Amino acid sequence: MAPFAARMAPNARVIAPRGRFRLGEGFTFFQRRTDRSLDAATILAEARTFLAARDPAPTPPLVVGYSSGAIFAQALLAASPGGFAGAALLRPEPLAEDFAYPHLNGLPVLSLSGRRDTRRRPNDGRLSARQLRDAGAAVEHHDLDAGHGWAPDDAEARLARRWMQTSGLSDR
Repeated sequence: MAPFAARMAPNARVIAPRGRFRLGEGFTFFQRRTDRSLDAATILAEARTFLAARDPAPTPPLVVGYSSGAIFAQALLAASPGGFAGAALLRPEPLAEDFAYPHLNGLPVLSLSGRRDTRRRPNDGRLSARQLRDAGAAVEHHDLDAGHGWAPDDAEARLARRWMQTSGLSDR
């Protein structure tokens, strides 16, 4: 994520925490149920614990998450709706089919799904985007010609830079 963040916002201060749960060769912020479904209440509790342990930022940060990081970023928005300047969600999955966020007051959100993503259901990105819009976020959603991995031609970074400019976040 750090190289992506550098392409997305070259002058931004980047903090790239890792989750506390081991998953394969990496880490994640939460554990799935044995059937691979999400437990929104548990993920929200993890998000609240994470937020309580971090030092407050001088200005609200932009949260960026990829895959399970995007899911966790959504939980952070739900746990602290006024605590972030915006969110970039790459390959998101809804916390629950009927998840309802608290009011997000025009929060800028970028959502990037892969049309050929075999790790997500076909409608996951659009459903996450709709749930965020229903809560008042200003959501820009794109279905990219990609799977779960990165799209060709650095599409995510290009879209993210443009989104940051149009959302007034480019000075972060």
